[in-house]
Amino acid sequence: MKAAGAWKEWLCLGGGPLLGTTIYLLGPSGPQEPMWATAGVVVWMAWWWVTEAVPLAVTALLPLVLLPLWKVQPAAQVAPSYASNSIFLFLGGFLLALAVERSGLHRRIALRILWALGDRPHHVVLGFLAASAALSMWLSNTATTMMLLPIALSVLARAEEPSAGLSSEQAEAPSGDRGQLAPALLLAVAYGASLGGIATKVGTPPNVAFLAFYQQRWPQGPEISFPGWMLMALPITLLLGGATWWLLTRGVFRVSRQSLWGGRAVVAGFYRQLGPMTADEKWAGLLFLATAALWVLREPVRGWGWAPALGLGHGSAPSNAPWVSDATVAMLMGVLGFCVPSCQPGRKRLLQWSDTRELPWGVLLLFGGGLALASAMRTTGLAQLLGHQVAAVLPHRWPTLSVALLTTGMTALTELTSNLASVQMWLPILAETAEDLAIDPRWLLIPVTLAASCAFMLPVATPPNAIVYGSQRVSLRQMMRAGLWVNVAAVLIITLVFRLLGAWHLGLEIHHLPDWAG
Repeated sequence: MKAAGAWKEWLCLGGGPLLGTTIYLLGPSGPQEPMWATAGVVVWMAWWWVTEAVPLAVTALLPLVLLPLWKVQPAAQVAPSYASNSIFLFLGGFLLALAVERSGLHRRIALRILWALGDRPHHVVLGFLAASAALSMWLSNTATTMMLLPIALSVLARAEEPSAGLSSEQAEAPSGDRGQLAPALLLAVAYGASLGGIATKVGTPPNVAFLAFYQQRWPQGPEISFPGWMLMALPITLLLGGATWWLLTRGVFRVSRQSLWGGRAVVAGFYRQLGPMTADEKWAGLLFLATAALWVLREPVRGWGWAPALGLGHGSAPSNAPWVSDATVAMLMGVLGFCVPSCQPGRKRLLQWSDTRELPWGVLLLFGGGLALASAMRTTGLAQLLGHQVAAVLPHRWPTLSVALLTTGMTALTELTSNLASVQMWLPILAETAEDLAIDPRWLLIPVTLAASCAFMLPVATPPNAIVYGSQRVSLRQMMRAGLWVNVAAVLIITLVFRLLGAWHLGLEIHHLPDWAG
């Protein structure tokens, strides 16, 4: 067994370098040599990303080494990809989320949502789904799930008591549904944590990866602002959340609608333990509200907002890009988190530098590696070559069907691979596919990006799935059965809502390639 495990480990570790170097060495010399070298880098990184032979962030550092060594791009041209404007947007969002977590404000918000929705079992499932989605719009889906899981397990324990404050008749009525309640409630926590991230620019890494690629590839393209993204994506989150709630309580599982089984009492008990609102929570809430207001009001309409009023909007900078961006706001609030005082013993400020050890620095490196790889694929012509192949198999006359096929493929792919790595591999290819099809590239890229956050079938698909599966209250069969139907709903809702609302809101020309994308 040990020999077999060692052989598998060496295959995962050595397969990437072997395949990548072979492609590079066997490729033709001359003008096509950089393209073959880039193909070798792509295969090497894809192998390591899929097998996770080394941490994903380590794989993301390969472009800094291989692209200069194989004479694809100079090191000075590769390195700036790791300091994109969107990377700092995500870093600022991480710092703000860390301030909220340090203050404990997120627990108070979650418990208030759960308490407000009542104590009927199907309402409690909705409460956990809504709380998880609302928090994951701003916090990481992993942190959201870890915070809500103990509360969900406590509610389940109270619900499964034979005499949870019920009469004998009421106690017997929901008993047949108690086995259905546990998977429905815990999957609501996991699925909500994935759905909420769709709604905001900083909610999930694939969103930030798309925005970074979009800004790098088409710097003259129309900006996708924070409120602009929410107007397009929030309806998808709400509709998919509603469909998920129905599937978990009436479709895949059958959850009782009986009342008075003690759920609200459990939540109220947790809330009382928090005590009165602390100064740290007030500071974190103020920073959170200020960030949201500055994001929304920066320039909701071109030429109007606080940025144009201060001479920092579109058209005022030499490049016709705004002087300030959403990343500017995020970093400002992140810095302020290190300045405001804390009332906690042993802490002078709400944020301390030691807190940054918990930031997912590897995700930021992953963004940079994806951008560096995308740039090399585009400049060497590899993205165009692969884009032509994808365009050849898509139905040219039915763009909506093309979107449905691509979102289905991405949803299936991210069940087994990192959603961020998958998005970064496919964005440069689909950008060229859109050019071949003569359609606005956002028509393909945004739905595929949203679909990357919709992996609900397997524990390995996302950290939230793995966390609730680890509770041993959800079986693999239950997760796969529920996740399959949520995946189907996700493909349909993303495709249709983006076609009807997103395309209109963003001004997409479905059968026309914009001048800025040509």
